[in-house]
Amino acid sequence: METDKMSTASSVGAERRPLMQALVIERRILFGCTIFVGLCTFVWITAVCTEKWVHIEGGKGAPLPARGRYLMWGSAGVWEICRYVFHANMTAAQEKHNGTTLNKPPDDITGLDGIFITKCTNYLAQPLMENGKPADPAYDVNIANYVRTMISFGIISLFVMAMGCGFSVYTFQNPRYMFKRLAAGIHFISTSCTFVVVQVMMSSVDHLKKNVKFVYPERAYHYYHISFFLAWFVVLINLFAAASFLWYSRKRKGDKAATDELAMADEPTIIGR
Repeated sequence: METDKMSTASSVGAERRPLMQALVIERRILFGCTIFVGLCTFVWITAVCTEKWVHIEGGKGAPLPARGRYLMWGSAGVWEICRYVFHANMTAAQEKHNGTTLNKPPDDITGLDGIFITKCTNYLAQPLMENGKPADPAYDVNIANYVRTMISFGIISLFVMAMGCGFSVYTFQNPRYMFKRLAAGIHFISTSCTFVVVQVMMSSVDHLKKNVKFVYPERAYHYYHISFFLAWFVVLINLFAAASFLWYSRKRKGDKAATDELAMADEPTIIGR
């Protein structure tokens, strides 16, 4: 009789050995997701607080709507855009042309005398008004609305990511499937919020290109910078974490569970008051 019990126990142990191996892999993947989501909170703060989302390049100088002004380059963050502008000395340029009036400004700054000035536009600050219009020609009301949207979703996503990290840690203490699904849902919400920030930034750049020539003149071009890719990294990590917790939230009852504790955790429970 004792021999039969020992053989039965060993057979059960052999049957559950692949389940234990799968459980170890599952724990490692979910633990890695939890660590990366925790790191993403700091990466997200770094991305939102820096001005390296979009770089607008003017080459040898892209003419601005103001006479004698050329954009050399611009750097845009979530709420501020800084431009490196060349102010040409048009009087000196006219003297080089024998005192004749220049009907058309030069295409770039080659051969021009002048000074370089850095100008920054903060879209969160209230602009100075002149004759009912912003004194800063680079200030645009639609961009200001885009900025408020990005800031709002950026702050919300930060709190949601911190909450998702906390619930992810709790799933290791309580292996019940419903907590993993809750963590997956929170990670999906943080994915959505961070994705909104990225998409609104892309829309704002498109609006600048079409409508705000003091920031994005005709001959300029842009490319996305390091903070933009850090934001995409946060989006993808949260999406992977959401998919992982959802995938491993399946019920495991009886012989499908690696341990008796996991089998009991996924049994139906009546939640009382």
